[in-house]
Amino acid sequence: MVSDPKVPGGRRASAAAFTDDSDGSPMSAYLQSVVDCIGLTKEHVVHEKEPGWAVAAIPVETLIAEEQNIERDPITAPPEPHPCDPAHALVRGNKNPKGRRDRIAQVSPLVHIVTKR
Repeated sequence: MVSDPKVPGGRRASAAAFTDDSDGSPMSAYLQSVVDCIGLTKEHVVHEKEPGWAVAAIPVETLIAEEQNIERDPITAPPEPHPCDPAHALVRGNKNPKGRRDRIAQVSPLVHIVTKR
C-alpha cells in the first residue's frame, strides 16, 4: 500500500501489486461476481493472510483499456483449498511499462484491509 491523499482513506495499492508472478505465471485475481454468487465476501479473498494484506477492486474496463485479458481459471482440488477457488481468474498481458501498472493501481480502490488475523 502507498499513501495517496487523492483517494478515500488516503491509501491505495501500489503499482507493484499488479504484476505477474515471479515465475512468469499471470497475475491472479478473484472475480467479484463469482465471489458474490457463492455467498462469500471481500474478507474471504484474504483468507488466512497476515495483517497488511488488502483487497483492491480492479475495474475490468481498466484492465481491458490496459490491454489485459481476464480469463476464468477456477481452481479445483488444490492441495491447500481457498474459499474463493471457484472465483479464481488470471490476468494475462504485458504489465510493463510501470506506467501501465500505475494507471491500474490509481483506479483500484482498496475495499478491505486485513488488520488482524
